[in-house]
Amino acid sequence: MSQVRVLYFAGIKDITGKEHESIDIIDDQTTLSNLSDILISKYGPLFQELLSSSMYAVNMEYIEKNNETDTVLQDKQEVAIIPPVTSGIAALVARLITYPLDTIKTRLQTRHDRHYSPILQDSFPKPPPSSINAFTSLYRGLGITLLFSVPAMTLYLCTYEWVKTLLVLQPLLVHAIAGCFAELTAGLFFTPMEVIKSQLQIDQLETNTTWSLACSIGRQEGLVGFYRGYWITIAVFLPHTVTYFVVYEQLKGLWIVEDQTFIVFLLCAAVASTLSIVVSTPLDIVKTRWQVSAQDVAFQGGPVKIAKQMWKYEGKWRAFTQGMAVRIAWGIPLTTITMAVFEQLIHLHK
Repeated sequence: MSQVRVLYFAGIKDITGKEHESIDIIDDQTTLSNLSDILISKYGPLFQELLSSSMYAVNMEYIEKNNETDTVLQDKQEVAIIPPVTSGIAALVARLITYPLDTIKTRLQTRHDRHYSPILQDSFPKPPPSSINAFTSLYRGLGITLLFSVPAMTLYLCTYEWVKTLLVLQPLLVHAIAGCFAELTAGLFFTPMEVIKSQLQIDQLETNTTWSLACSIGRQEGLVGFYRGYWITIAVFLPHTVTYFVVYEQLKGLWIVEDQTFIVFLLCAAVASTLSIVVSTPLDIVKTRWQVSAQDVAFQGGPVKIAKQMWKYEGKWRAFTQGMAVRIAWGIPLTTITMAVFEQLIHLHK
């Protein structure tokens, strides 16, 4: 009889009461789906519920949900069960490291003839800022981003995995539809985060703290102010998400499962991230300007008016590519760091 070593994280570990255990398998016959059945029968419905939104990693390589029935386990392999919170931690670290690029992207996207937001300093320096202040200004809005990223990513991943279990379609359609529903739910956290973060990043208000800005938005616009641009945010990230997953899955399919190494995953993620950013950048610029419109009258009047003004006064189609290079430079390491941290969390657990 062969065995695999199963590693448990976070909520999964709370249910099993242990960090790892050995499970008997039939070598070259037991699949990940069979392993799921064994563990569910052992730990019950609560385990099953959490498992449905978790990811498997076999010898530190991620396995897609739709590949679990085809993934055959072998003796002495290590199988990690990773709940969404672990992915949230990875996303948190990635956002922390890449945040300055996000700020530069936002400032580039909101610059026009009547509004000049310096890339490396506050908009109204009194006196001229030191190099330290110029650098720290790149981290404005970081607190609200870190606060909202974990629940947003957790909700996103849970919704994505749950919807995938409900669909019996072609794999690409499953990824696209699940991604759409995940964006709709995660937007409940992402949109308020983007509204506050973007306004802090361009720093046009005298209220420089997250709390004072949030109070100002609530006082002047109410709850609806925090969801300014919700639907255009969805319009930005739906094509972004669909493009990413479709390209990623197609590229990954160029390698057989045995050859899908960590480097292959990084390469596929980088190419998919680049193409999805190119597709979504035009609407992302309009979305960002609409969300900071409380600070600049040039951005008021709604997304359609903003787009028309950009086309008329800022170089037609070139206006819709502002900050694209920085956005790509931000998106690729964001994906790469997320995956690297994810791998390191598994390694540390071992």
